[in-house]
Amino acid sequence: MAGSGYEIARFLYCSGLFEEEVAKAYSHMAEITVDMDVKCLLNYIADDSYKHAKMFKALSGYPVNVGKCGFENCEKVLGRLWRNITEYSSRILQESEINKHGLLKLIDGLEKFEGFVAEEYMTVLNVKTIEHMARETGLNIEPYEMIFEWIIEDEKRHEQILKVIKNLIVRSNNQP
Repeated sequence: MAGSGYEIARFLYCSGLFEEEVAKAYSHMAEITVDMDVKCLLNYIADDSYKHAKMFKALSGYPVNVGKCGFENCEKVLGRLWRNITEYSSRILQESEINKHGLLKLIDGLEKFEGFVAEEYMTVLNVKTIEHMARETGLNIEPYEMIFEWIIEDEKRHEQILKVIKNLIVRSNNQP
């Protein structure tokens, strides 16, 4: 069961778990945020990430194809990025309340993270890698290519939303 199809399944499944971790972090930030506009935007990103997680997991054929590829094995599949996002997500999930300064700091961290090693670029690379791996193994992913492109668009939109959130926080800090 260690063939290329299995590797694609593990890759997709771990990408789904990755998206779940990101979604949990955004959802938790929304829960502890007082600003309703920011809360709404964070929930939007969280909902998209949950949707991506479900899609990647469904494509993986979980649990049939991936069997013993658990949460702890995903670092082997996705590399250092897996550890980085799970550690950052754990820190966010430990926050019980947050002020504007703390939120801005978390958003800055997410923006930096998403800017150069981020979910957005990782997802883009994952999707392109999945397409390449599928071509090599003859796996038909044509029906899903459009969905992969939509995920990429969502990820780019998330980056823009984070910038909007930062601007909202900065503006509200400058108001008397």
